[in-house]
Order: sequence, then structure tokens, then C-alpha cells
Amino acid sequence: MIRASLLILTILCFTVPVSSQNVKLDSKTKSAMERVDKEKIKSHIAYLADDKLKGRMPGKEGYQMAVDYVVKQFTEIGVAPGGDNGTYLQKLILRRATVNNAISKAVLVDRSGNVDSLKAGRDIFIVPGVLRTDVTAQAPLVFVGYGIEIPGSYSDYENIDVKGKIVVFLNGSPQGLNLPSTLMAHFNNAASKMEIAAQKGAIGAIVAPATPTAPISAASVTTAAMNPEKTEAYGRSVAGNLRTTARIPFSTLQRIFFNSTKSLTETLANLRNGKPGSFELPFTMLMKYTSAFNDIESYNVIGKITGSDNKLKDEYVVHTAHLDHVGIGRPIKGDSIYNGAHDNASGVASLLEISRIYKNATKPLRSVLIVMVTAEEMGLLGSAYFAGNPTVPKSQIVANVNTDMPTLIAPLLSVAPLGAEHSSLVKNVDFACQQLGIVRQEDPMPEEVRFIRSDQYSFVQQGIPALHVKYGTLTKDNSFDLVEFTKKWRDENYHRPSDEITNNFDFEAGRKYVQLNFLISYSVAQTKARPTWNAGDFFGQKTIK
Repeated sequence: MIRASLLILTILCFTVPVSSQNVKLDSKTKSAMERVDKEKIKSHIAYLADDKLKGRMPGKEGYQMAVDYVVKQFTEIGVAPGGDNGTYLQKLILRRATVNNAISKAVLVDRSGNVDSLKAGRDIFIVPGVLRTDVTAQAPLVFVGYGIEIPGSYSDYENIDVKGKIVVFLNGSPQGLNLPSTLMAHFNNAASKMEIAAQKGAIGAIVAPATPTAPISAASVTTAAMNPEKTEAYGRSVAGNLRTTARIPFSTLQRIFFNSTKSLTETLANLRNGKPGSFELPFTMLMKYTSAFNDIESYNVIGKITGSDNKLKDEYVVHTAHLDHVGIGRPIKGDSIYNGAHDNASGVASLLEISRIYKNATKPLRSVLIVMVTAEEMGLLGSAYFAGNPTVPKSQIVANVNTDMPTLIAPLLSVAPLGAEHSSLVKNVDFACQQLGIVRQEDPMPEEVRFIRSDQYSFVQQGIPALHVKYGTLTKDNSFDLVEFTKKWRDENYHRPSDEITNNFDFEAGRKYVQLNFLISYSVAQTKARPTWNAGDFFGQKTIK
């Protein structure tokens, strides 16, 4: 990695144009920012990551304790309720669906009527549905390469009709696309590919690995967020609302190609080199299975700061942080409670203190929602539910600023605002950076595909500009590799019982992180023009409904 001196990068940050509206901070707002108390941040994290909350697993007592704590803090700070029916809560159902492989049926029928049965749980892994208990799907198979369509650049769907059919596509993407890491993460995501397939009219999708050694999930389980009436589902598992989805191992892909007129080796080589090659397979697939559901109630917790402008107060900037963690798991060194202090008690603590700044600062023009979402660890479910079914009109949400595992383990000298480069929000980040002397950098770890792994992605999927502020790479000592240090720390502590309040927190960095995220949202809330997607940006083409 090429590194530059702190001085040069700082100069570059200060020469970036500020948002054209030139947001000004009055003495009251500056005073509110200065009063951010790192001891309060520490206190919030200490409570939320205490053993008595048992890892804050949704549906368990510990998560409810976390919900009650946030409600109590909102009440004491003076933040108004922003949930359902004048409360702080937005109720949703978390559904875990399973399929019984022993009674599931999956067969290939060729054009002569010959039947090739696939054993569920070995030759094919059926993904259970979350809206239907009994599913029967029968349709012709179509191979669509990687299942990718990038407007004006690349398409696996050229000259192929998939309407009413089941598509088969590969994990991954071709070489040489040369896209930003955020777009690559989006297009490599199987849920995005399924959404494309559904838009093309497919009724199902089967995902296959592109190499014999690629791992494949054998779990016959899926999760989704449901409305309390259980009539609508949200989350990656319902992307595109396909009737049926499944995964197959490479051996089954070979089996399908062996009985076709196409060479799998040649097809894979062409695809890797960026040469799309989609075609109809000489089979009809029949899948028949029954899904069983386990439903639990959970809650997003929402506070509201009402804006001061008679018109703009009906528009909203949304802060998010996930309140859940993974609960109790496999013991490591005698400890089985996965406390989640960094992930994401620190993010929740940050939002609570941002709420406190807003209550003591000059009111912004727009309103602000502080949303603690559930079930991020189960697949961004709480944020998918809120972004798709918000407690305010969706069209009135102008931006999302997400906070997830800030990793406050070193002085905060630089940040990487994931996703900001797609919209005018990058100017709001630059404004905040300039106020605090922080350097804005590009994503230092694009291979981690962090852009699609946290709650801001749920808002982007709804066409709402969003970002997620992660730590940068700069340190006071240029010989110290913060990225390498952080990777090692994460390997030792991420989703481990060792993620506790005693593990390597820099609370002064936490204080600065709170101020930075406040400034980003405050500058959006104080600017009369709504944030805009960059001209021609892919995510900006999504329509807010």
C-alpha cells in the first residue's frame, strides 16, 4: 500500500471544496459538540456489552434490556419518539425458515422425458421460502454466466429470454471489469443477481461455484424481516421475490453441463475473460418442498429530533447503528458470551451522544431520526425493514449516516466514508473533516467488501444516498501500519467473546468520531438542497417508492 505523509494528506483534505451552501456552526452548536463526554461513551458501551445482556441476541432477554436502555436514554436526553404509534419502537417479526431435505424433491427432466433426481442436502441445497410454506416450481433452465448486468458495460442477459424460467448463475464476476469496490461488492452479491433475474422475469435462481474448490453453504436456512401481519418480507433472502432459489455444488454444475451440448471448461474460461455466453439448457427443473417457520418479535428503536424549518422539518436525515450482536456461542478460553463491545455497542453509544449534541445545539432545518436497528448480524434485517417500511414517508428521507463497529483502537486521524463517493454526501464528509482536521481517504480494504455488509446498504438499495464512516490508515508514526494492526486485531476479536469493554478502546477517538458523524448529518440537515446522486450513478437510478 502506498502511504503518504500526514501533512500532505491533511493539506489535500483542506483544499477540497466545501458544500456550496457553506454551513456555519454557531457558538451554541460548537459548545454542544465540545461537551461530548468520552466517559458517557464508555458508560454506554460498558452497559450494553455487559455479560448480563448475554450478547444482545434478538428475541432474547438481553436484547430487550438493550432496547429498554436506549429508550431510557432517549427519554432522559429529551429525544422525542419516532417509532410506531407515538412510541420509540418499530415492531417487526424475524422469521427463520428451514426446509426438510428428507421430503424435498428436485429433479432434472431432459427433452426426451428422462429424469435425473438430485438429492436435497447433497446435490442441491434448497433455500427455504419465507412467504410460502409449500412451494412447487417447474420451469426450463437457462445458464446466464455470472448473472450480472451492468448498464452500458457488461450483460449476461444479452439475447437470452429468461421470463418464466429458472436461471443458473455463477458466484463471482469476470476479470477486467475495473469498477469501484462498492460496485464490485454490489454486483458480486448473490442477492443483487437474484434481483436482476427477477426483474428479467425469471421465477427462480440456482447459484453455483465457479471452481471445484470454492466453498458452498450447505445450510437449508434463511432469515427475513416481516411486518407484524406477516404479509410482507424484507431482506437479502427475498431479493427480487423469486419463487424459488437454491445452491448447487460444482459437481452438480458438471452434471448439468455433461448432459448439455456445451463445454463447461470452455464456458468458464470465456466468462473469466469477460466474454458473456448465456444459453438455454436442455432441461426443465422441478422443485417441490415445504418450509417451516420460527418467528420472533423484535424492535427497531427510533428517536426523533424535529427540525426548525416549517417545510424542511418534514424531511429527514437518518442515523443508524445496529443494537444487536450474536448472543452466546462456542466457548473460547472459557467464555461463551459474545459481548459485542466494539460491534456494535460502540456505534450505539456514538448515536446516543449524537442525540445529546442535537438536543443542546441549534436546531437544524431538517429533522433527524436516530435509529437503532435489530438483526444486522442476521443479514441487515432491521435496517432492510426500516428502509423499506419507514415510520416516516420514504420519499422524505434524504440521507443515511450509518455507524457500525468504528473500531476505536487508535487516534482518529483519517476516515474512509464508504459509499459517500456516489453522491454529494462526500461534500458533507469533507466539511466535517475540515472542521476537525481529519483526512478523508479511499477505502483501505476494498477486498473486505464492507460497503454491502452493513446497514447503509439497505438505504442505498432503496435509492437513498448513504454512507458508513470507517477508520482510515493514518497514524502519528508513519512506520506503524494501522491497517495490518487492525486486521490482526479483528482476526483475534471480531465475533469473539474477547470483544469486551476492556479490549483496546481509545475513547478520545470515540469522542472525535461522534463529533465527525454529527457534523456530517448536521451539514445535510442544515443545507436546503437535498443530497443528490452523482450524474449517471448506478445507485442513483433506483427509484424511491
